[in-house]
Amino acid sequence: MTEKAHTDGGSCYAFDSRGYTVRSGFLTPGEVQRAREILTELPLAQDAWNPDQRRALNIHRSSGYLTDLAHELFQLPLTRALISYPHRLLESYALVRTRGALDLHGGASEFLAGIDIHDHSAQAAILAGRPYALRVKVLIYLDDVLDTPDGRFTYVEGSHKAGLSFHRSFPRGRQDAQHLMRTVEVRAGDAIWLNEALLHGADVKTSDTPRRLLAYTFGPTFMASWSELSCDQSLERSGYAASESENSQGGAA
Repeated sequence: MTEKAHTDGGSCYAFDSRGYTVRSGFLTPGEVQRAREILTELPLAQDAWNPDQRRALNIHRSSGYLTDLAHELFQLPLTRALISYPHRLLESYALVRTRGALDLHGGASEFLAGIDIHDHSAQAAILAGRPYALRVKVLIYLDDVLDTPDGRFTYVEGSHKAGLSFHRSFPRGRQDAQHLMRTVEVRAGDAIWLNEALLHGADVKTSDTPRRLLAYTFGPTFMASWSELSCDQSLERSGYAASESENSQGGAA
């Protein structure tokens, strides 16, 4: 890995203004290949809401390299600087997507699915020049994602600051918000520190190349993962705001 101890005001400014910051070449080519090999040994299960996507949960518990990577990300000055509070790991997973779209999800002003309650669990603020983010997700790409057919990372510009429900303001999703949609191109080994208050997803993937990534979500120690909560009803997907597909056919990404 390269430049793991480095952070600067520019990264924090990008995180605040755009909703994300990118570290090019965060993993070396050798580390990318090592992660790819480990991914072939993980128990990947098909997502119920996305048949073209497979997921392995809790990769930080898999021991070895992915565990070490979780510790290194946790200790990075950049991760600490974006959260400011004493922080913890909230979740980790690996994704492999072959085809299809990834619906827009996340956001700090959306309504939870099926109820008239805002989801504020991903709020972020700047106080006295310091960012205080409740959920920071680090996406580490194991493949080049450079064009629309590759399923590029996409997001709604300014959604982390707008304070509105995108899904209710734009009922047809991206079709109504083309003027706000932006994309990010990455190469294998690049990492994105994502403000979860930013509505994000991915282009429709049509290429034959795999789209593999590792994800680690961090937040203040007082934040809980949705999987840690208990309730009388099933919590499957209950922590997600109503998405594009839920508005039309049901399901989320």
